[in-house]
Amino acid sequence: MINKLQEIFAMVGTEIDLPQLVVVGSQSSGKSSVLENLVGRDFLPRGSGIVTRRPLILQLNRTDPGAPEYAEFMHKPGVKLSNFEQVRQEIDAETDRKAGKNKGVSNDPILLRIYSPNVLNLTLVDTPGITRIPVGDQPVDIEQQIREMIYQYISKPNAIILAVTAANQDLSTSDALKIAREVDPDGSRTIGVLTKLDLMDKGTDASGILLGRHLPLSNGWIGIVNRSQQDINQRKSIQDALSAESDFFSHHPNYRNLTDRTGTGVLGERCSKLLTDHIKKTLPKLRSQISEMIKRRRAELEAYGEPIVLDNAAAKGWQMLQILNNFSQDFRAAIEGSNTADFDTKELNGGARIRYIFSESFAKSLNELKSTSGLSTSDIRTAIRNAAGPKPALFVPEKAFEQLVKRQIELLRDPALLCVDQVHAELLRIVASLDAKDLSRFPKLRERIVDVGTSVLKRSLKETTKMIDTLIKLELSWINTSHPDFTAVNILMQQQVPPSQDHQDDYRATQTQQNTRNTEESGGGIFAALFGGGKKPEPAPAPAPPTPKLPSGSRWNEPPPTIRIDDTQITEREKQQINLIKGVLDSYFNIVKKNLQDYVVKAVMLSLVNYIKENLQRELVAALYKEDLYSDLLFESEDISVKRRVAREELEALQK
Repeated sequence: MINKLQEIFAMVGTEIDLPQLVVVGSQSSGKSSVLENLVGRDFLPRGSGIVTRRPLILQLNRTDPGAPEYAEFMHKPGVKLSNFEQVRQEIDAETDRKAGKNKGVSNDPILLRIYSPNVLNLTLVDTPGITRIPVGDQPVDIEQQIREMIYQYISKPNAIILAVTAANQDLSTSDALKIAREVDPDGSRTIGVLTKLDLMDKGTDASGILLGRHLPLSNGWIGIVNRSQQDINQRKSIQDALSAESDFFSHHPNYRNLTDRTGTGVLGERCSKLLTDHIKKTLPKLRSQISEMIKRRRAELEAYGEPIVLDNAAAKGWQMLQILNNFSQDFRAAIEGSNTADFDTKELNGGARIRYIFSESFAKSLNELKSTSGLSTSDIRTAIRNAAGPKPALFVPEKAFEQLVKRQIELLRDPALLCVDQVHAELLRIVASLDAKDLSRFPKLRERIVDVGTSVLKRSLKETTKMIDTLIKLELSWINTSHPDFTAVNILMQQQVPPSQDHQDDYRATQTQQNTRNTEESGGGIFAALFGGGKKPEPAPAPAPPTPKLPSGSRWNEPPPTIRIDDTQITEREKQQINLIKGVLDSYFNIVKKNLQDYVVKAVMLSLVNYIKENLQRELVAALYKEDLYSDLLFESEDISVKRRVAREELEALQK
C-alpha cells in the first residue's frame, strides 16, 4: 500500500506524510554504495562532483525465490529493465532531462521500482550529496538548494533518516548528523550508518560509536564496508563485496563480537523493522487521511462532470439551462445564506458581508459625522449676520439655521454613496468568485456569465445612485421644524430666558402657519415666534435723503473686497446665539441621520441587492440561452479532460 501511494504522490505531489527512509550524507560519504549493497546490484550513476541531482524514490519489492530481477521506472510504465546498466543510463538521462546537464539540481523525484528475491521490502529516498562549493556551471547557492531539498523530506515526522557518515572523517563535523539533528534533535527517528570502516587509520576503530558510547542515537549505529574505487574500476560484483564485508567483520578483533551492529544485512533488517513498526503505528491516521483524499477526489471528479456530446443540440441546450439555473440559485443562496453546505466558520461572506457594510461601515460612518463637523464658530457667526442683513440680530434668524443645516445634510451624501459602492463591489465579488456546478469546465461560459452579471449590476448601480441622490434632495427640499423629534423649544428654553406660556403658544401656532408659507413671511420663524419676534408693519418709506458730501479735507474709507469676521471679538450675546444654533443643529441633524440610515439601506436592498437576486436568471437566459452560442460557450478547456482522467485514476488507485 505504501509503495502504491508513493507512486500516486510522486505523480501528483505528496499530500500525506508517508513513512519512508531518507538517505542523507555528504559527497563521497559512501551513500550510493549503501543503497547498492541493500539492492545487491550496481545500478547508480558514478562520477566526480554531484552525481545524484534529483531525489530518487527507490521501492524495493521482494519476490518469490527464483523469480527474475528487473527494474521499472514510473515515467516508463510497463518497460521492465533486467539489465541494470540500462537502469543507470536511464537515471542519468532522466536527471539531465529535468535538471539539465550543468550539474544543477531539481526537486522533481525519479521513482524506481526494483523487483528481486534478494531484497527486503523497503522504500528509500536517495537525496543529493551535501556540497559546499559550486563546481562548473552550478549556481552559487547550490548548497542551499540541496539542503532545502533534503529538508523537504526529512522534516516530515514520518521520515526515518539514514545519516551516512564516513568513519575515516571527523564525526563531530558530519553534515549528515548536523542536518538530521536540526529536524530530529532527540534522534528518535535517525539511524547512523558508518561507512568505510576498513579505511580508518591503523590503531583506531569505531567500536565506541557502534556501542553508543560516543554520539549515541536512539536507533543506534550500523557499520558497513564499501567497495573501494579500485573495486568499482575492476568491476567487483556486489555479491563479492558483501562476502568481503562479512569476512572483514568476522575477523576484525574489535568488530567480530558486534554482529548485531555491523554489515549490510543487519542494516537492511534494521531498516525494514523500523519502517514496518512505523507503518503500523501510523496506519490508523494514514487510513483516515486516505479516506479524506478519496472524498476530495470524488468531489473533484464530480465537478468535472461527464463530457458533453457536442453534436446534440438538445443536450447542449439542457446543459446550458442547468448551468445558468444553478448559478442563479447559488448566487441567491450566497446572499440569503441558505447554502448550509458552504458555511464558513472563519470569516463572513455573501449576504453577511453586505449586512456588515450596512450595520458597521455605513452606520458607523454616519455616527462619526457630527452636526458641527467642518463647521467653525466663524462660519456660524457669518451665517447669522448674513441672514440678519443690515440690522443687528435681536434673535437668531431661522434663515441662518436652514442654511447651516442644509450644508451639514450635504455631508451625508458621501457615506450614503460609499455604502452603495461597497455593496455593489461585494455583489461583483460574489458573481466573479461563485463556482457553480459544472461551470469550472467551461471558461468561456464563465466569462460571459460574469459579463452579464456585471452589466446588470452596473445598471442597478446607476439607478440606486439616483435614488440616493433623491433621498438627499428630499431632506434638503424642506427643513421640517414641525418634526415631533425636533426639540427646538426645549433647546431654546435652556439657552435663552424662559419664554412665557403665551410665547410658547405663539410658537406652536407659527409652526402650523409655516407649513403653508415661506419662512421669510413669518418674520423669523421658530426663533422669532418663541421670543415674540413676529412680523411687524413696515414703516412708511422716508423721502430720499440729499446726496452726502464729505467736508473738505475728509477721506472716505472704502470697505475691503472680502470681509471676514474677527473671531477674537465675540460678545456674550453672540456666544449665546452660537450655542443655540449648535443645539438645534444637533437635534435636526440627528433626525436626518436616522432617516437616511434607514432609507439608504432600503434603497440599496430594493434597487441593487433584491433586483439582481430576482432578475439575474432572466438576464442570463435572455443573453446566453441561444443555440448559436452553445458550441462556443460549452467548449471545455483543454486541461479538463486530462484532469478528469487523472482524478479518476487517482480515485481508483486510492480505492484499491
